Amino acid sequence: MFQSILAATDRIIVRDPVVISAARLANALKVSWSIIHVLESASLNNREHILHFRTGQEQDATDRYRADVRHQLRRTYRDLLIWAPPCDVRIATGFPWEEIGRQASRRKADLIIMGPHAAISSKRDALRVLGRIGSTVEGILTRKHCPVLIVNQYPCRPKPVFRRILVGIDFSASCEKALKFAVALARLYHAHIDLFHMLPIPPYPKYTRDHYDADREKARDRMVSFCRFDLEDIAHRYHCWGGALPYRELFKCAAECQSDAIVLGSHTNETQGKWYAGSTVEKISLQATCPIFVSAASRALPASLEDHTFDEQPASARDHTVHVFEKNLAGSLS
Repeated sequence: MFQSILAATDRIIVRDPVVISAARLANALKVSWSIIHVLESASLNNREHILHFRTGQEQDATDRYRADVRHQLRRTYRDLLIWAPPCDVRIATGFPWEEIGRQASRRKADLIIMGPHAAISSKRDALRVLGRIGSTVEGILTRKHCPVLIVNQYPCRPKPVFRRILVGIDFSASCEKALKFAVALARLYHAHIDLFHMLPIPPYPKYTRDHYDADREKARDRMVSFCRFDLEDIAHRYHCWGGALPYRELFKCAAECQSDAIVLGSHTNETQGKWYAGSTVEKISLQATCPIFVSAASRALPASLEDHTFDEQPASARDHTVHVFEKNLAGSLS
């Protein structure tokens, strides 16, 4: 199912659950894997001017400095690199989401493993206050079509085994892609799939229990119709109940089912031309203690994002492109 795994880490000295999970998965599946670290820039205008990972002082990203960072990363994970398959460590400068995407294309990665937010932002608690995943993860989710595994503070088990997989169903195009991915994952691990849909409860008082039961039955029938072609040979169970916040109900279902992994569609939507990962993905990614697989369908993306490539470009051209995107993203947050 996976042949090449890419771990994107923003940590150098402190061990990252993202890298640990990538090593464990690569070892369990006997596939190739690589690490990419994008140097923290001190300036938006010159990405080659970076902050030293030890002193925090500004300096240029020289070849010697890159070699020092690569050596430190190998030192931090020296035990993993002994028993895991051979790993290539890549040090890059630029906008993180773009460099990660470029490396994924170059390595033909079919799984990208990331954390839900950048370390520098988590120090300010900015992303947790806003309840949003980092712009790096968002940039990858809206541009790369391979699955993204989001690992929070807990790495995958030493021998990753997914026996119970929870899939969030919202009948979107990306959800359809996520379901197919979950089925492939279930076949790989001989796993049971739990399918969950939250039924929104109308706020008006005339909505009775009979209305709720009827709507719930209709939603369940729609779930069966939506999933029927994919689950013929997979053990599965449908879960459908009312609520107000999908991510909370997903957590409840995950606890009830003792899920080993959660699979979600990217929930990429268009609102006044702005594209972003859905709030359920954001909330789940920030709080879940089990791995979160996120999958996007190409037909859920606009052509401008679907056709985006990560070939080598002049730094000025790359900067111009991302500045436009960041401006749009800022508008969607307002």
